[in-house]
Amino acid sequence: MKKASLRLPLLSSAAVALAAFTTLLLAGSDLLSEAKRAFASGKYADAAKLLQNARATSADCTIPFLLGLAHFRLHELEAALIELRSAAECDPRNVDAQSALAEAYAQKGDDNRALAAFEAALKLAPMRKAALRGAAALYLRHDMNSQAIAVLQKLVELEPDDSRIRADLGAAHAGAEDLENARLSFQEALKLDPANVSALVGLGHVELKTGKTGEALSLLDKAIGLDPKSFEPRFLRAAAYNAAGRFADAVQDCREAIRLGGKDPQIYYHLARAYRGLGRKAESEQALAQFSALRSRSTSETQSRREAARLMQQARALVDQGKLAEAIAVLEKARALQGDTPELLFRLGGLYYDTRQYDLARSNTRAALELAPAEWTYHYLLGLIEKDSGAFERARKSLETAVRLNPSAAEAFNQLGDLAMRRGDYAEAVQNFKEAKRINPRESAYELNLRSAQRMRK
Repeated sequence: MKKASLRLPLLSSAAVALAAFTTLLLAGSDLLSEAKRAFASGKYADAAKLLQNARATSADCTIPFLLGLAHFRLHELEAALIELRSAAECDPRNVDAQSALAEAYAQKGDDNRALAAFEAALKLAPMRKAALRGAAALYLRHDMNSQAIAVLQKLVELEPDDSRIRADLGAAHAGAEDLENARLSFQEALKLDPANVSALVGLGHVELKTGKTGEALSLLDKAIGLDPKSFEPRFLRAAAYNAAGRFADAVQDCREAIRLGGKDPQIYYHLARAYRGLGRKAESEQALAQFSALRSRSTSETQSRREAARLMQQARALVDQGKLAEAIAVLEKARALQGDTPELLFRLGGLYYDTRQYDLARSNTRAALELAPAEWTYHYLLGLIEKDSGAFERARKSLETAVRLNPSAAEAFNQLGDLAMRRGDYAEAVQNFKEAKRINPRESAYELNLRSAQRMRK
């Protein structure tokens, strides 16, 4: 058998899909039709069992899609991600699958993969509301303001009377330092809903930045009256009080912002400024020290991330030189600096596998899968680890998941063929080796493996 390569390739969308499926024709007595009926009735566990059975006899792309939605409804997020990613691979034109996958990634907290899935959905359906909303939220969260503006403008076209969308558009304009358009968007939001706290706070911030302190105070007073437990309007009002020379009021608002959970270093800066205005030098210096400490911590975290990125590049060079033990040591240093990320854990798992440290390879790869359960390469690596450790059934399960997530993974099919040969299932081995050869006909080892399996089957 060909040895595995050791260099591995590096609103709710679910609700929309559910509504679509309840309108399908549910006639017939086959498993898929029964599963659709169970799903439409809200019997998601029953639907999942039926769909698992249906998978054995059908390659219908509806099966992983509907199964992913069932797992999503059952709050089985990792299983949902695997199935929805498989559905998106099975039918790349299925915008419902891409949208639901993005929703699941977002719920997992995997913003990068969620955004990629939302963007894939928008390529298929540029005006899909759920995908636009999801992408906008992530763009705003990560200060990708120009991208946020583009999708929010589409949403304004689709939902011209939604004040929240206009408030978000104002926030994106403000983040891009386009204060005039920010002001216009916040004002439009407040015309639609005078009690929109986000618009009040956003417009108050714009007025403060443009020197209109009185207008800012009026807006922030109203926002605090509507939402007294939010720290942001308190902090901004403290800045406005400082600008107006009302230092005692600024101190009170800064302290209240801190009590409400505010951790922005600027809160302490404005607190220091207010104490200085009151002539309370010692307290001003103490607040300024807290401001400096918080800002230094933020700077240190940024530097740690940069150093970790540099170490990962260094590890790549060491791998290219065949210095695997040194590469492992460098990646462990990167891990100490930035913590666990799926990519770093996967690379560590691969290197521990290459050096035959299977327990460490397995633990790191499983940890990567906990963070990113729908990455086919992670399942493929785990399959190799389990196979070389003699855990053939676990290896088979991982490799089968890998090919569901990536039907073009020729080497995963080849490994499945090898496992089938080991347990004497030559018909299945032939099927897997044929698939590997079909995907990559230039790989001679697949042809040799196929011939061997065909001889054994006779």
